[in-house]
Amino acid sequence: MPDAAPGYACLDVETTGLDAKNCRILEIAVVHVDDGRITGEWTTLLDPGVADVGPTRIHGITRDDVAGAPTFGDVAGDLVGHLEGRIPVAHNAPFDVGFLNAEWDALQRFGPMGLDALDTLGLARALGLPGRLGALAEALGVDLSHAHRALDDTRALAEVLVHLLGRAGEAGIAVPPVPPYFLPTLLGPESTGRTKVRAGAA
Repeated sequence: MPDAAPGYACLDVETTGLDAKNCRILEIAVVHVDDGRITGEWTTLLDPGVADVGPTRIHGITRDDVAGAPTFGDVAGDLVGHLEGRIPVAHNAPFDVGFLNAEWDALQRFGPMGLDALDTLGLARALGLPGRLGALAEALGVDLSHAHRALDDTRALAEVLVHLLGRAGEAGIAVPPVPPYFLPTLLGPESTGRTKVRAGAA
């Protein structure tokens, strides 16, 4: 009997800015997809360790929101647990992956994270669909009522992924191969279960 196909781990981050070398993650979400269905989700705000949370007018996150939230180091083990054994997926993946790898490297305790992800932006463009997530979701009939909230973006991304995989299969377009994620080091951070969820999250 063949092994079951690996599931997907769709992910999104909200950040203090655009440069992963100088900015920090404020919120992260992971949504699991198995056999075309959402099967689990995880999200948390993060204390970025800096006073400036960046453009609140875009991401809606204030300094009060992240007060008392865990740091990236606090949840690094939980993040790995939600990714391992699954194919990571992100929209405009270099942005999200760049921030996650940079935050991990800043811990200076576990070696490289080695994260890569299937990029739905490239797949959408190969199918002749819009590149911006909001426009792409609308074109596919996927609800994205609260953009720039990590969990809402990631839920929409999960549904977008299912549509894109289906359309790619019908069109004979190859999906770029990305292997399931496994932490490349023997010892990694432990899960803490700590989270702080944004007010109004459903």
